Amino acid sequence: MMNKDLQIDVLFDFLSTQRLTQKEIFNSLRTALYNTTQYHPKKAWRIYKKMVEYKVDNCLKTNHYGHLLCILKYDPSVIKPLKVIENMRRHKEVMPTSYHLSQVLYAMSRQGLGKEACEFMKSIPSPKPNHYHSLAIAMKNSNDVDMDTLEKMVILMLEGMNERGTVLDKVTRSTTVSLLAKHKQFDLIVNFVEAVDRTWQKSYTKNKRPYSVYVYTSLIDGCARQGDSEGAKKLYHEMKKHKMRPNQVTYTALMDAYGRAGDFTSAIRLLTSHQNQYKRLSNPMLSSLVVNALRHDNLLVAENAMNFMAKKKFKLRETDDVLRAAILWLKTKQDVDFARKYFDQLYMKDRSFVNNMMINHLIKGYGRKGDEENVFEAYQKRLSLIRPLTMEEEMRTKHHLIDALFHCRDVPAAIGVFISMRNQSMPDEITMAMIIKGLVLNNEGYLAWKLFKTLQSNGTEPNLHAYTSILKSLSDRGSYMEKRVGIDMNRLNPDLLKAAGIQSNHLDFQHSPVPITNEALSLFRRLTGFHQPNVYIYTTLISCFAKNNVYQAASIFEHMCSNGVKPTTETYTALLQGCAIFRDSDLAFKLLNHMYENQVIPNEITWRYLLKSLLRARVDTKIIDKIGDIARRSLKNKVVNH
Repeated sequence: MMNKDLQIDVLFDFLSTQRLTQKEIFNSLRTALYNTTQYHPKKAWRIYKKMVEYKVDNCLKTNHYGHLLCILKYDPSVIKPLKVIENMRRHKEVMPTSYHLSQVLYAMSRQGLGKEACEFMKSIPSPKPNHYHSLAIAMKNSNDVDMDTLEKMVILMLEGMNERGTVLDKVTRSTTVSLLAKHKQFDLIVNFVEAVDRTWQKSYTKNKRPYSVYVYTSLIDGCARQGDSEGAKKLYHEMKKHKMRPNQVTYTALMDAYGRAGDFTSAIRLLTSHQNQYKRLSNPMLSSLVVNALRHDNLLVAENAMNFMAKKKFKLRETDDVLRAAILWLKTKQDVDFARKYFDQLYMKDRSFVNNMMINHLIKGYGRKGDEENVFEAYQKRLSLIRPLTMEEEMRTKHHLIDALFHCRDVPAAIGVFISMRNQSMPDEITMAMIIKGLVLNNEGYLAWKLFKTLQSNGTEPNLHAYTSILKSLSDRGSYMEKRVGIDMNRLNPDLLKAAGIQSNHLDFQHSPVPITNEALSLFRRLTGFHQPNVYIYTTLISCFAKNNVYQAASIFEHMCSNGVKPTTETYTALLQGCAIFRDSDLAFKLLNHMYENQVIPNEITWRYLLKSLLRARVDTKIIDKIGDIARRSLKNKVVNH
């Protein structure tokens, strides 16, 4: 009678009302475990708890525990399978086998419990290859991987390989290498790969390397994500040294590493080499070169890439969607009206030649031009595409539309698009960040502040971009107060703001009793609880403090450097502005030396604030003249090199 339709409570009532032997109780619960649970973890756990309650769990055999743990590994909590393992070890009748332990590790890998998996592995006397695989997957799925835990994982794997000769399978090796590359732990990668090599050579007579093209490609891709072109180049040469032939994915990953780092000399050399070897151009490599050149605002490299294509008589039908979108992006940078004509020509030749990425570039291009009429016309072009947009594509296009309207200074129109997204339940954290950034751009800092606070009060934590914008608005608020510029709090229709969900009407952005720096510091402390601050956050915070207290700004700068975040030209410029305001020439000179030590090149604004700080501090005019000459030579060389 025991099957999936049996109510467990009915069985439990039956057991409590009948006079049964221990063996009969165990047999009944064991049968229920196999016949009624249907791999339902909650049912299996309740049955096991009854076994413990009736003290018949010591009758469970190895296969019974295996079946139980195989079900419990799908439970939302890993505590239950861990409790079973603990009871097994306590009873000592049946000790956990490799299979039992693998079920627990599988549960941890599903839930991304990397730290817990590391600790559990320490309790296993002789881990098997599948245990290490689950450990790697647990780390990969973890949302809070830190360097200490990564190091512990590698140490466990090294112990297995060096002391017990454990041979890790291919997927485990690739996952581990990819994970370490993603977090830029190249020293750990070297140790790991060397141990894999030694273990492999001891276990196999054939001199075949245990790590493949895929592993090297994963490493190079990890370098690309970090913008580490030198690391990618070393791995590429190491790969060739071991006579491994790179595939197309490897070349594309290497090209992306060069492009993200702005190393276009190496990128062009690689593209030429690839073309000479294979007698054809690679779409992904060309797309990577053009896109990264445009990201670095290097139009010359992007234009030369297009000329290279023309010289090689690259046919339009040989391009893919990404490359065609990259070409149109370049044309919008050159002349957005010409780019639109190019889009229309592609559409007339073959409707499949145009895509939504191109429309987004047109919207962005007209937005930067301030041409609102053509922004909406470009937006309407999405209706002429062959296939309708997915919700994700439509949301991305509306992001570009909102951004363009803010650049056209039409705040009500931008908020109107945002409201339409709210009605479709489309806005995400990126949307909210764009609205906050757009409001700040249009000197609507008080509205941005209200929206930011509304999000927090509703339990939504804004992302890093939103924090950067709101910190900038605090800095701008200081400028408004210094210049005594009044803010018209009723410029926008209240009903429009209500529909956009901008509440917190009790907040007074302009006349807050809390000092600007206190609010900025409070925001910074809050964001560190949710995000890892980047250079833009630090620079914005420093800019806010530099105008009010340059010594606090310098303290934040030290905190930034000690956390391994490298300052940019803009960071130094913000600090030097504070030096000019507070007439501190000593700090200005220290910052200049720090820039040269870190190989950061000053721009025209940086030199201006440095000279201004020296003038206001009444430094000897001869020293100022010397610094002025250095500045002129530096800027002249920068123009020549560019």
